[in-house]
Formats: sequence, structure tokens, C-alpha cells
Amino acid sequence: MFGSHPAASSRNAMANAVVVIGLGRFGGALATELMRNGTDVLGVDMDETVVQRFNGKLTSVVRADATDEDVLRELSVDEFDRAVVGIGSDIQASILAASRLVKFGCPAIWAKAITEPHAEILTQIGVQHVVNPESDMGTRAAHLIQHRILDFVPIDTDYALVRCTPPEPIQQRPMDLLNVRRRLGVSVVAVCRPGGQWEPIEPGTMLYDDDQILVTGPTAKVEHFSNLT
Repeated sequence: MFGSHPAASSRNAMANAVVVIGLGRFGGALATELMRNGTDVLGVDMDETVVQRFNGKLTSVVRADATDEDVLRELSVDEFDRAVVGIGSDIQASILAASRLVKFGCPAIWAKAITEPHAEILTQIGVQHVVNPESDMGTRAAHLIQHRILDFVPIDTDYALVRCTPPEPIQQRPMDLLNVRRRLGVSVVAVCRPGGQWEPIEPGTMLYDDDQILVTGPTAKVEHFSNLT
């Protein structure tokens, strides 16, 4: 699918595809999930063993030095609109590969960082989305341990989406009578009954002890909400 000198139709195809540079645990899992969801993926890695492992699992996978601008152009990486740098252990290679993508003008770049300084440099050179899996997982785990939260997804520095069970004070009463947003500063957006599917909250929805709910709002407020007794 991905040619060296793409025609217009090929360029359009690559605009809808993703190049993943570095197929370790993070990059490999991401690339595989993208493929599972119907997105074409070009995988790039320096390790021949890794390349062979993903052969046939991705749209295309090549062994190449992603820090070399000429090599990336030969692979038509400069034509992609979405790119992921999954290199983690080699910070220099990660920064160089990311800088090539920035130079190409790639509109959407995600890059894995393994330290805060690494993340800062990636941001400074123009990477739009920096992911620190270990730090993010540690933050998430802390929220799960400290509060009655089943899942925690940070949306911004002080805003989150959480999955929890309904606190006792809001159970068995219609949601429109509770004024949760006005009183507590959070929004209950969806509910999942036991054995059921997620459904949006309606004004007359009543929640019960064995339900699960999705709640959004400032981090401190959703944590306070989850601990109501």
C-alpha cells in the first residue's frame, strides 16, 4: 500500500493511515489495536526480529533507521498526517525521529516519553501529544487506590472522567431532583445496569447500589463525589 513515490490516491490513503515508529510494547500494542479497528498502519523498527514478528500483522512493516530523514522520505513518511513515535529506551533516537516528523509538518504526532525531561523536550520541539505510560499509570493507580473509583481517565490537568458505583446519597431518586451538577459540581453522564449496556442518564433515571456510572468534572470534585456516604 505504501509506495516510495506516492500518487495522489496513495497520498490520500496515507492521510488516513498511521505510521508507528518503534514497535516495542507500547508501539506494538498501539499498532495492533489500530489495525484491529480498521486503520492501516506502517510500522518501522530497527530490530529485524521485531519486524519479522509484525510481518503480516500490519499493513506494512519495515526495518529502517527512523532517525534518518532521507530514509523516512523514501518510505513516504513525510506524506502521513498521523504518526506515533513509540521509541522509549533510546531517548536520542526518539527525539531525532520526532524532530523529523515535525520538520515534515505532520499535523498530528504522538510520542512516548520515559522521563519528564524527555517529555519536555518532545513538547518543545513541537510534538502535539506526549504520552508517559508509566507516569500516567502511576497517577491513575493512585486515584484508584485512594478512592472508591473503578476507573480514572484524566481529561486535562484538573479534569477527569471516572467510573464508579453510585454513592448512597444519590441512589433511588430521579436524577433531575438531585441537582448533582449544581450541588456537587460534577455531571453523571451514563449508567450501566448489571449485565446491561451503558446508557445515557435521563432526567428520570434512578440509580441503585449495583449500578456503575460515568462521572465527569474537576478532579477533586469527582473524587469527593465518589466518596459520598
